[in-house]
Amino acid sequence: MKKLLATFLAVCASVAAFAFAGCDNGSGENGGSDKNGEVILEVQSVAFTAKGDYITLSETTSVKDYMDALKDNGELVFGGENGSYGYYITSFYATEEKIISSSATSSEGYSWSFYIDFISLEGDDAIYASDYTTYEYNGKTFYPASFGVSGIPCVEGHSYLFVYEYYNFSW
Repeated sequence: MKKLLATFLAVCASVAAFAFAGCDNGSGENGGSDKNGEVILEVQSVAFTAKGDYITLSETTSVKDYMDALKDNGELVFGGENGSYGYYITSFYATEEKIISSSATSSEGYSWSFYIDFISLEGDDAIYASDYTTYEYNGKTFYPASFGVSGIPCVEGHSYLFVYEYYNFSW
């Protein structure tokens, strides 16, 4: 339900090869307000298709490299940190990951899930995503990435998607 809600709430805007989406759902669930009481719109999803307009794409260009070029060009605002699987995104614009509760055996909150439109690439033995679940967005099928953005190649014509999603894990 959260995936459908996030997709429904997204209002796509295209900026050259980059598209991002966001809106306040009006419920206050994901929206916030600044000190003056004005509504701050929070992003629900961010998507782009790689093109060589911002950076020269090569076999060694990562999604992180591409995102850094978009950031340097004023097209994107994001934050993140390095983890054991590479650099992972913790925020886009004003929408940051949120931990609702955490214990030794569980965790609940909202985070940025990273999806890509391929599992592996032709001529490359690496597996970059899993097909245990899929996400449909703008008529394309996306797969959950197995690495952070620094571990995923940025390939001309391929699409990359981030969705702000609720999670609840127990172990």
